[in-house]
Amino acid sequence: MKSGQHINSKLKRTSSDKDTNMKDSRSERRSRKSEKNFDYYTAKKYASKSDRERDLYFEKLLEAFRTLSEEAPEVFDSIAPEMLQRSIWSWRGADPLLSKKFNNWLIADYQWTPFNDILPVEETFDKLPEVPPLEPESLDQNYHDLLVSLQERFYGDPHRWDASRRDQFIILGMLASEGGYGVRQGKLVHHLGMGLAPGSTRGSNAVRAAKIALTRLANPHGITLFAPAAGHGTERIHAFADEYLADVIARYVLNHEAAVLLPASAAVAFVR
Repeated sequence: MKSGQHINSKLKRTSSDKDTNMKDSRSERRSRKSEKNFDYYTAKKYASKSDRERDLYFEKLLEAFRTLSEEAPEVFDSIAPEMLQRSIWSWRGADPLLSKKFNNWLIADYQWTPFNDILPVEETFDKLPEVPPLEPESLDQNYHDLLVSLQERFYGDPHRWDASRRDQFIILGMLASEGGYGVRQGKLVHHLGMGLAPGSTRGSNAVRAAKIALTRLANPHGITLFAPAAGHGTERIHAFADEYLADVIARYVLNHEAAVLLPASAAVAFVR
């Protein structure tokens, strides 16, 4: 049996430990002070960094996030979107348009839109590059005749066009602005406003129908508009047959009244 003195000593130590761990105890104050000092230290550390130090710091933070995404993908998937959302809120405050863009980016746009492209830019329309218009006298006869046919197809108020004509103009403009690089089918379908429902053929059928109609328009002039498509599903690549033809069509499309139907990135892609 344990002695009374031993038991009393143990009780005294237990009571002492309890006192030092209760609310506002020395141990808790020490813990709060440590946390406060850590927050202060990291803030001061950020503010006092040189550009070179800050670049290295951010590089290592990004490396840490990359490691987390590889080692614990479920955890990363659960915290990364919220972290981005909270960061945007802290930076921009209540911005409904940016919030909508961010939500769309999380759902689908991340596949083809860099995150930087959804961030607000002051005076966006003033900063969009100007696309030099066509000089009709410099065109070969068949290209000139094709443009006449395009003008006959895409006349009037674009906001009153039917869906098939809008689809044709958007497909024509997006592919032409990318020159010989091509555009993924998922991006085309998205900008036609059809979403990306799994297993849906509606979007791919719309792209195919638009290309067939435009091809028939160009054939009488001896012009092949499009190169054979390659790939499958949303990764299928559509492109113009040659870069010079794409340049001619892009100048026509991007100076057309209906250019408002195209994503703002089309003009940027053309002049880059």
